[in-house]
Amino acid sequence: MLAVTDVAVGARLSIAGGLEAEVVENMGDGEWLRVRLLTGDQAGTEELCHATDVLEVAHAGPAA
Repeated sequence: MLAVTDVAVGARLSIAGGLEAEVVENMGDGEWLRVRLLTGDQAGTEELCHATDVLEVAHAGPAA
């Protein structure tokens, strides 16, 4: 499981199911992120993503 506590809004993720997503909100609890799906049948929709579904942070997002 990847540590998602410090994943920034705007970061691009590879998630379970071979999907790519963009972080819309980091809940700050170290477990949940709200993401916008970028690929797949549900592209453009938002959903909650658990840390166990995050495979890789493909792009860290905007610089702080």
